[in-house]
Amino acid sequence: MKNVITVIKGMALGMAFVIPGFSGGTMAVILKIYNQLLNAISLNIEKLKKNIGFLLTLGVGLLLGIFGTSVILSSLFENFPVPTKLTLVGIVLGSLPMIWKEGTSERSFKPVNIIPFLLAFGVMVIMFFLENADAAQVAIETEFSMGLAVKLFFGGIVAALSMIIPGISGSLMLTIMGLYETAITAIKDLNIALIIPVGLGAVIGVLAGAKLISVLLSKFKQGTYAIIIGLIVGSLLTIFPSDFSFNTQGIVGIILGIVGIFIPVFFEKVLAPKTSEESPEQN
Repeated sequence: MKNVITVIKGMALGMAFVIPGFSGGTMAVILKIYNQLLNAISLNIEKLKKNIGFLLTLGVGLLLGIFGTSVILSSLFENFPVPTKLTLVGIVLGSLPMIWKEGTSERSFKPVNIIPFLLAFGVMVIMFFLENADAAQVAIETEFSMGLAVKLFFGGIVAALSMIIPGISGSLMLTIMGLYETAITAIKDLNIALIIPVGLGAVIGVLAGAKLISVLLSKFKQGTYAIIIGLIVGSLLTIFPSDFSFNTQGIVGIILGIVGIFIPVFFEKVLAPKTSEESPEQN
């Protein structure tokens, strides 16, 4: 029964990893497995051997959650692109207060951290305007190329690093990098040639990044969150559908976007307090 529960928790984590705006780290806190995960994810062979059963069982659920959610989202992007993207815009906007709360949980906001925020936001704005209107809506790439494999590999690393931080969405980082729809389409279609590089990047990111994230959050927490918030706010320029109009899909999209704003709020206000005794430890 314990293994079944762990698989279910893994499925919940997988869903959180795939949906932009949802944080796998926050989900792990809610499920009371965050500290256990940080302790298990290590290059220390003894720690890995001790936690191998837990990691494998959780991994089964994780893969099921990622695959199932990817199939659904990929279909939505293909058939209802405007409502789907506007829903994601709403989810991202709704997640920003939670991310801000995480970044300022230990001390009040320092004005100096406006600088890394503006720099990160500026990078996203520049990237957006360097592209033409068609390129801003990132194409879904399905054919293997070395260039795409390299991008997916580094995208997997960045997404995995983001997953470790409560409040930050790894899939949102893939969205910022223009790789999200390509990644979930590859998973849905079982495109092994594209799944392998992003999977390898994710494994390396998780194994090598746990300690790095702990150091950054312990020494430069607000600055780190300021950069992340700048990237996220800037990414809304790319996520918002350029072909939006006030037709049926557009109106439905606005309604779903408003609903999307309250999804992370529901997650934080209703679910998180039940597990408030579990707090992430930065080792």
